[in-house]
Amino acid sequence: MMSKRFTATGILLFISVALTGCATPKYNSQQVSTQSRLSAQQEIRSIDVSRRNVSDARAERKVRAIYADLKPYATSLCRQLAEGSCTWEIEYSTDDELNAFAAGQGKIVIKKGVIQYASNDDEIAMVIAHEMSHHVANHINETVQNATTGMVVGGLVAGAIGAYAYSDSAYREQRIINAAATGGGLGAMAGRLRYSKAQENEADYLSAYIIHNSGYDLKKARTIFAKLAKAGKTEHGENHSVGTHPDPAERLARWDVTTSEIASKRGRFSTR
Repeated sequence: MMSKRFTATGILLFISVALTGCATPKYNSQQVSTQSRLSAQQEIRSIDVSRRNVSDARAERKVRAIYADLKPYATSLCRQLAEGSCTWEIEYSTDDELNAFAAGQGKIVIKKGVIQYASNDDEIAMVIAHEMSHHVANHINETVQNATTGMVVGGLVAGAIGAYAYSDSAYREQRIINAAATGGGLGAMAGRLRYSKAQENEADYLSAYIIHNSGYDLKKARTIFAKLAKAGKTEHGENHSVGTHPDPAERLARWDVTTSEIASKRGRFSTR
């Protein structure tokens, strides 16, 4: 006999299947070995994370100067891929949190903490290029589409389950509405998270090509991953090591793989 219990797990599973037809990230490094991840993990544990004092005026000048260096190649790559927005607006935030994010209408926000924690311009370039890459790969629109699809599917599925489960309830109509609302919320959440970790890996991959071809050093840039793991927050307020972002050790190991790839290809990006 079919259970009449309304389960969030079942709805999320159904939504996950429904979203498999949505666009997925295409550009990523090769998979990394367990040993590479363990080595990266040890490196993250041992890195010194300290913040230096920087004036807002100096920090903002630094952000805008590095952004100007990255923009020509990033724009060229964006046009080559022809997937996302190639027009961006850089914004400096006086917030001293180690964080940055990309938002709708081409917005890129770099917080003061990025400059305070960075040991060199290459680390700052990595953060800016990463947020550029979210726009280049159309991640903002993909996330909105996934959330919308998830909300609709979740609402319909939960409403149908509610109609069955509360068929003999005195408050059937209201309970169905409540179930649909709950399902819609779960669906929107599932949609937002559906490809977020894969999108972060893709943004890392594309950003490596951007900073290399803009004259920055990939090996000097890599240490920002360890700092993000220890002191960084995502745009959602969570630590970079959980939720919407990949494991920091994996990100660092993938960066090294991409660095080797770029060296072997002499910096030339291909859609392979």
